[in-house]
Amino acid sequence: MKEKHITSGRKKQKQNTRDKILEASRKLLEKKVALTMENVAESAGISRATIYRYYTNIDSISMDLILQLDVPKPDSFFGNDKETSENDTLLNIQKAYLDFSLRNEQTSRKFLAAVLASSNPQMRRGKNRINTLREYFKSNNVDLSEEEKEKLIHLSVLLMGIESIITAKDVCELDNETTFETLSWGLQLILKGCGLHK
Repeated sequence: MKEKHITSGRKKQKQNTRDKILEASRKLLEKKVALTMENVAESAGISRATIYRYYTNIDSISMDLILQLDVPKPDSFFGNDKETSENDTLLNIQKAYLDFSLRNEQTSRKFLAAVLASSNPQMRRGKNRINTLREYFKSNNVDLSEEEKEKLIHLSVLLMGIESIITAKDVCELDNETTFETLSWGLQLILKGCGLHK
């Protein structure tokens, strides 16, 4: 989003216009309509010239959309409940990220496409999953070597994001429920292999 434009002049009106653009984009994605600057402007009820004052391209809208979503926060997984096993905590983390991606599938797909297509080094994929897992292992005494923890973190990340959902749904042709069950089963097998299934 063009911060210079949004912070100058009539801020409330500009914020309302920005919100209209994001809401129109979200609705188009939910209907599985390909986003273009033109159809977002039309759906938002604004001119094409106006939309370009707020966003330079569809990629910038996609970036803003994903930032508006309620991404799971690491601290929400680390309560004071010492009774929760490593297995259950890691499966709960996976569930939260899979639920998030499935709930916001079209936006997440668009965000991923924008990042992969961009040559802009500023457009980076979030590291929420990996940071959450690293924080968990840092703050809990898990009976694995540092190298094993890092490998487990990487494998777990592969089974809890939009990338794995795209593979499960588009390549394996699984529905949402089977996608979730399969990815959860995969992580359970890995945890069992690491001795963390108790």
